Amino acid sequence: MGIRRHGRKAIFLMIAGGLGLAVHSTAAVPAVAAAITAKASTPDDDIRFAPLWYTPADLAAFARIRQQQESAWARGDAKGYAAIYTPDADLVNIMGEHLHSRQTIATKLQQYFNTQLKNTRLLEMDEKVRFVSPTMAIIVRKSCVLYNKEKACRPDTLSINTNVAVKSSGQWQIASFQNTLIRPRP
Repeated sequence: MGIRRHGRKAIFLMIAGGLGLAVHSTAAVPAVAAAITAKASTPDDDIRFAPLWYTPADLAAFARIRQQQESAWARGDAKGYAAIYTPDADLVNIMGEHLHSRQTIATKLQQYFNTQLKNTRLLEMDEKVRFVSPTMAIIVRKSCVLYNKEKACRPDTLSINTNVAVKSSGQWQIASFQNTLIRPRP
């Protein structure tokens, strides 16, 4: 049913999501096909197909959330950054500090934007989306914070974060976020 309704492009998007490939538009179908072929040729890969209940609109919503985060961060706007979170969200930052609630996230992050995170930007390097249900997805990103005029990530600012996205009343928000700095093994 879902395949007939959405057509061949939707099939590629569903397969891409099941393989953890980030796809933000149907224009990416040729690149997705190549990536699927490359992934399928790796013998150790656990190739899973994404459920039929997610749509390209869901992926577009995640892209908007990420863009809102990046834009608000670059402006030093903690309230705008926190708006993508559910009212009762949990955020664990790279320092291990647990912030509970959208309001607490906004308040604490504004303190950071006014001090050590002043004039910084986020740079996403990789994103993988896995749909757990029609109303829940896990988004894992590799990213960094750029300071002042930096254009590339420094090793000491690379991190991996996990976002639990939930859909309520047709809108995706982040219910939980955990960020960890990447440290090379000794």
